[in-house]
Amino acid sequence: MKIGVDIRTLSFDQRSGVGNYVFHTLQDILAQDKVNTYYLFSAGLKKFHLPTSLKKDNVIHLHIVWPNKLLNLALLFNLLKDFAKFSPVILDVFWLPNLNFFRINDKTPLMLTIHDLSFLHSRHFYSFKMKWWHSLVNIKKLINRADQILAVSLNTKRDIMRFFTVREEKLSVVYPSLHFHHMTQVLAEELTRDLNLNKKFFLFLGTVEPRKNIKSIIKAFDIYHQDYPEIDLLLVGNKGWLYNPLFRLLKKRDYIKYLGFIAGKKRDALYFLSLALIWPSFYEGFGFPPLEATVQGKPVIVSYKTSLPEIMQTQALYVDPYNPAEIYQLLKQLTTDKNLEQYIIDKAKKFAIPDKFKQTQAILNIFKHAHRFRS
Repeated sequence: MKIGVDIRTLSFDQRSGVGNYVFHTLQDILAQDKVNTYYLFSAGLKKFHLPTSLKKDNVIHLHIVWPNKLLNLALLFNLLKDFAKFSPVILDVFWLPNLNFFRINDKTPLMLTIHDLSFLHSRHFYSFKMKWWHSLVNIKKLINRADQILAVSLNTKRDIMRFFTVREEKLSVVYPSLHFHHMTQVLAEELTRDLNLNKKFFLFLGTVEPRKNIKSIIKAFDIYHQDYPEIDLLLVGNKGWLYNPLFRLLKKRDYIKYLGFIAGKKRDALYFLSLALIWPSFYEGFGFPPLEATVQGKPVIVSYKTSLPEIMQTQALYVDPYNPAEIYQLLKQLTTDKNLEQYIIDKAKKFAIPDKFKQTQAILNIFKHAHRFRS
């Protein structure tokens, strides 16, 4: 098959959850599939250099030399009616791995990945600009056009069926695979030496935005810090929307440090060195950080909302995201109850993370199904 893939999200310098999903999923697919040919579409006035790990004999990179904003406007106003016109061949399937401005001819089977519907489920956490962007993308039209829809969790699948009229046989759930670096104490300390970290710290890692419930973490940590002033809280991640009120809170608290965006081995080192990950998010379609912390053997405090109980099962410590006192109690428990801490660490060693091979095969099967369905 000739498979087209939209990789516009890879052009961002600092890839977050969705960007990492696209990059790592493509890596996994190309490691297993030597038969199909993949046409990867990027866009922008500036030339995008394909990551080395995606340069394979069965990969053709097609860069659209249009400013992304102009391309979006052309797609929005139907001035560009077919994204596949940039392809030198007739594609058997096109994969749109995240929501974006998009149009394609009626003959090409389309597979769409939906990560979450937080912008519908929890609209109050979004700025006007983000609400407007999602409205213009027109997810309803994308869902109706898609031949197959891949949801990253059962929770996301349920939300799709809740907000849209979709045939269930059109929907598949495939958990994203996990990519991480094995750490040792020596390696982790070496990788983070330049950060000048306190020896003891709790960690939040993710986009700094209201949906992540960082305000409740800060409220809980304010109380905790009175009992344990020697322990810090580190916030790591990109600045999202509506982040300014949170940063005003940080100015008064020298025991809470914002480190900005950190990726790769250094990110895994932070998990490894932390006392635990605090992640009481109000809404998640999947949630990579709790799994990433777990594979580094760390306790994880998460919300019992949306996809997190599905993904973390009995491995996590659960809290009501609307109750900072519960977060505080678990922070204190992890600090004082070494048996609890060790129990969670031992459980983490046996925790089954999504199987990379099976997940990749499932996606390849969906490609085949979409193609056969239209043939």
